[in-house]
Amino acid sequence: MKSLSIGLRFGFHIGDIRVIRGHVRFLLFLTLVTNAFGAGLGSYSHLVVADAAGPARDGVRVTYLGTNGYQFEFKEHALLVDPYFSRVDLLSVALGSHIQPNSSRINDGLRHLASGKCRTDAILVTHGHFDHLLDVPAVMAKARGTLIASASSVDLVRRLPDAGASSADAVKPGDVKRIGPWKIRVLSATHDRLFGKVPYDRPPSKAGLSAETAAKAGSAKAEPPQRAADWICGEPLAFLIEVNGQRIYIDSGGTQAQLPPNERVDLAILGVALPDSRARLRVTLERLQPRYILPSHQDDFFRPLSAGFQFAPLSDFPFVQRECAQRNRGKLILLDYFRPWTLPGSTNSKFQIPNYKTQIPNKGSNPNP
Repeated sequence: MKSLSIGLRFGFHIGDIRVIRGHVRFLLFLTLVTNAFGAGLGSYSHLVVADAAGPARDGVRVTYLGTNGYQFEFKEHALLVDPYFSRVDLLSVALGSHIQPNSSRINDGLRHLASGKCRTDAILVTHGHFDHLLDVPAVMAKARGTLIASASSVDLVRRLPDAGASSADAVKPGDVKRIGPWKIRVLSATHDRLFGKVPYDRPPSKAGLSAETAAKAGSAKAEPPQRAADWICGEPLAFLIEVNGQRIYIDSGGTQAQLPPNERVDLAILGVALPDSRARLRVTLERLQPRYILPSHQDDFFRPLSAGFQFAPLSDFPFVQRECAQRNRGKLILLDYFRPWTLPGSTNSKFQIPNYKTQIPNKGSNPNP
């Protein structure tokens, strides 16, 4: 009865715990298999792009930080999106252990980024999960910049004891922010489901409230987030960034219930971590018609960045590759950690599509030897 009462108190049943434990065991198994046999970027080196060594090229420079993290640079101004360097291990997440930012890994990650000449204007966050938001307060303390995120994500940051002086701007879909050379449109998004549910969704006691109302209601007495489950998803967001006459769309995945705007972009950074986001990839490309397609959130974010890029257990890049080839809307590219790439300028306002041929493995072949 004691176990039952605890379960009811926190909004779940003992049967749910057994299911969750089964899913955790499954993920642990997949991770072990991936670590032993998983593929890196070597099989797809023909898709990996990066600037040549030497002075930075003119234009918008894109640097991949791992998971769904990016830095965009333009004329000594920078934007960060979902910066996450700590890479908490899967076992700590599965066991509900206390997690916290890894200062050494954060410092190492920041050393790879823009020089002191580049000012970080803002940090955009797509949602509140730990692999998107955990490191943000520490990054803000070092890189400065305003946090732009949903009300629930801003609330999580403000619960932290050292976040009193942090600059944060709670936004909602439809908002437009102009910071330095950047025009940032905030868009609605959804989060992929894992085993039929959005992981670490809004607490049951606030499920019927909007993200903003829930944040206001709970911020006064709420405890700082300590476990992975405390970093709740909240309201997912996507962003359409305009700079230098170019447009970059970025999300962290989603479902077909919420699609991106029917507008052409130069670069589409699309989360493809789970089946939901891959199922909507075709229609997403039809709507955005990007010149360049950059699949995101498909690396194993439980491995430290120093271990190098490795595809996550639930990723399916061969499927992504086939979908992009069938749509033929743009050039499929990949980025490796901390290797900047400058987005080429469009030749005209109609976003001409570059000519290319994507190499597609036969369905019976093994693309990940």
